[in-house]
Amino acid sequence: MIGLIGLSSLLVGCQTQPIAESGPGLNPSQLQALVAASNWEGIAAATSIQCSEASDLCAEAHAIHADACLRLAIQLPAGASATGGQTRKLLDKAESGYRRALALQPSSDSPRIASYHGGLLLTLSERRNRLDASVREKQLDRENQKLLTAAEEARARVPDSALGFIYGASALLYHALLKESGSDRCQGLAQAATMLKRSPKPPDELVDEQQRLQTLIQRSQRESDCASSR
Repeated sequence: MIGLIGLSSLLVGCQTQPIAESGPGLNPSQLQALVAASNWEGIAAATSIQCSEASDLCAEAHAIHADACLRLAIQLPAGASATGGQTRKLLDKAESGYRRALALQPSSDSPRIASYHGGLLLTLSERRNRLDASVREKQLDRENQKLLTAAEEARARVPDSALGFIYGASALLYHALLKESGSDRCQGLAQAATMLKRSPKPPDELVDEQQRLQTLIQRSQRESDCASSR
């Protein structure tokens, strides 16, 4: 499957193709043939994945489907809102696919688990970040809470991975910035900073994101005058 990091690198230089609204259900062999042909649109259009037993094969099949949907969603214009249209459909299918992959993965020691968690976290983050200005604060917070919960689950299942810590810090920071400046915001910012400090060493592909979050947390603490509120 295309892991979280591999997926990001494969997006570079890709052209967005028309995406079919729906297609037939696919079995693992059909999925692999479409992967070999780089037919991500065909994979994303599948109405179902015909593999439901707890096995490496079925878990990977659902993750491949999720990868294709997330890949195409990320390729859509930055202004494409996650509240409707093709972006929402793709992100919903990606979320469902990664959750199914995690549920079907039989071994808790499989290295693929981190990749599945990474895909789910990236999907939830992408949806949250694409919510448009018309969305009410409660919905923003609800989508962010889904990311925070998924990050907690990732830390529990793959504690040696930085994924759950970095995305957890992102969710805590986002939640803090929804609040008015003051002690409530400062408490959330401090929690986000602590989460980053607890993180294992991230892979090279996440170093910039870790640094970006750290810089934003520190700047927000200064702007909110958090030093004097402690």
